Amino acid sequence: MNCSFDFLYQFVREADSFIDFHTHASYEVVYYVSGSGTTQIGKSVYEYAPGTFTIIPPHTKHNEYRHTNSEVLFACFSYDNAMFTLNNGLYTDHDRKLGQLLRAMQDELGSKRHYYHLTLHGLLCQAIAEIGRLTDNADAYHAGTNDKVNYAKNYLEQYASESVDLQAIARSLGYSYDHFRHFFKRETGYSPNQFVIRKRVENAKALLLHSEKSMIEIAHECGFSSAPQFSMLFGKHTGVSPRAFRMDNQIV
Repeated sequence: MNCSFDFLYQFVREADSFIDFHTHASYEVVYYVSGSGTTQIGKSVYEYAPGTFTIIPPHTKHNEYRHTNSEVLFACFSYDNAMFTLNNGLYTDHDRKLGQLLRAMQDELGSKRHYYHLTLHGLLCQAIAEIGRLTDNADAYHAGTNDKVNYAKNYLEQYASESVDLQAIARSLGYSYDHFRHFFKRETGYSPNQFVIRKRVENAKALLLHSEKSMIEIAHECGFSSAPQFSMLFGKHTGVSPRAFRMDNQIV
């Protein structure tokens, strides 16, 4: 395997900042230590979260938009694809091994001890091997996360009217909340919180149409903290107030 190290940098990029489309002459790995946002690689758009990383092949256009402050490590290197092909995309560093290797490379660059370039080369080989393992397992991982998303969806649908601890659900699945939010939204199109609110609104619609309960009773029964919150969120999702919805859909 022929590979060579170009550079590695660490930055904290501010929320709502943006890097327009650009390319590099070599491979780039962008490792997201913290933060959230989107990155487009070629024609594909991905949402990054802590512990995820992107692989960007040479001369591939890509950009990045940060929703929150984001700490990133990014390295450029040459690689001949002799052992396996590095395919572009966003992946998850489950055990943070790749992050540790990149940190070790950063330490070697900072110290510049004798023969540090040899250590850098060895660490780069390890990093490429770890990327290969993670990308090879990506399909199996996605299958596993699909099962966990289905579990979370079923739970949230069943208990949407109650006080839902999303942090606790994430921990029960073995993830941080940011990681859980990322794969849940990737599979469903909604964040966990958005999913709960939509379910509460759907339950409220049924009660508005098929009961004579007051707005306060419906708000309480569906899990809203108050009637004003119920009215505000219902209007945001349907375009009409709960009272208007009930009146407009009354069966004469």
